[in-house]
Amino acid sequence: MTEQTTGSQFRLGIGAADDWRMAVDACLLQLMPLSDAANVGFVYVSDRMADQLPRIMRRLSDATGIEAMIAACGYSIAAGATEYCDEPVVACLIGSVPPGAATLFRSPVERPQGWLGVLHADPQVPALPELIEDFAEACGAYLVGGLVAARGPRPQWAGKPVEGGASGLMFSEDQPILTGLTQGCAQVGDVHQITAADGNVVLELNNRPAYDVLRDCFAVESLQDLRKLTTGLMVGLPISGADRPDYMVRNIVGVDPQAGGIAVGAMMEEGDSIFFCRRDVESAGRDMDRMLSDLKRRCGDRMPRGALWYSCMARCQDQFVREPGELARIQAVFPDLPLVGMYCGGEIAQSRLYGYTGVLALFL
Repeated sequence: MTEQTTGSQFRLGIGAADDWRMAVDACLLQLMPLSDAANVGFVYVSDRMADQLPRIMRRLSDATGIEAMIAACGYSIAAGATEYCDEPVVACLIGSVPPGAATLFRSPVERPQGWLGVLHADPQVPALPELIEDFAEACGAYLVGGLVAARGPRPQWAGKPVEGGASGLMFSEDQPILTGLTQGCAQVGDVHQITAADGNVVLELNNRPAYDVLRDCFAVESLQDLRKLTTGLMVGLPISGADRPDYMVRNIVGVDPQAGGIAVGAMMEEGDSIFFCRRDVESAGRDMDRMLSDLKRRCGDRMPRGALWYSCMARCQDQFVREPGELARIQAVFPDLPLVGMYCGGEIAQSRLYGYTGVLALFL
């Protein structure tokens, strides 16, 4: 990755209005006039305007002259220092990257080569975790992005309307980008080895019934006591080979005290490692501050020109409800940072589909 800063500050336009035309016009008033070097754009639209996304994007593309624009819709949108939840809004981030450094893709079948890709995906795409992993490997790229979380239609745009369920922009090494990931859960107890499993059901941990290990971990006696803890109770799947401790979170979808099994939202195999965790407000805040501090250190004397933010819906609804929120924390470390993004039904980082995380990408 090159170390130089490649151009001018990105520009952010935000339009909040019931009429999509008024929202787009408000965006353009803030964006114009654009630099002659402006050549990429990222647009996030409230799902209340989902049916108008093609019109919104044609208007923005025609007005800016930028072809390499990607867009998705969501229930909640991040723009600047503000989260827009269930509001009609259009947020557009326009910037410049070196000529030829950005390539659109409109389907996971396309495999553009690059070092970092921004990926939007529909959660209904079959075998999505495997698709993301295969796509990253085939492109030789680190991925950031998220799954669209919206009511009703989930349209995407990548230069034109998308029909393949996944789309985005692939960047070459000519454009330096720093990324960070922050977890929203705290580990409870030790890491355990799966000694018996059937599909997504963990039957034994450390040669003991998995339900008994779960109950001991949280020091409860009965299923009724355990049910009181089920909000935010999950499993963590450690990732080996990472440069810092990392894990993927999956939901516990059922327990069977009689059989001793625990059903989780992923396929399990004997020999896998697993631990229990809970969504935790304090640890989520600490880990986000850690991520931001690390990114600030890695930036050195370089200032990010623009940013993309992909966060789990559950984080903004359950964890960062008190000040400072996620976006306020980002702006405190990187003041006046032009930023857009969406709150997701799953977050993408490297080649994996995460949950309850936040993923930040900084354009230098």
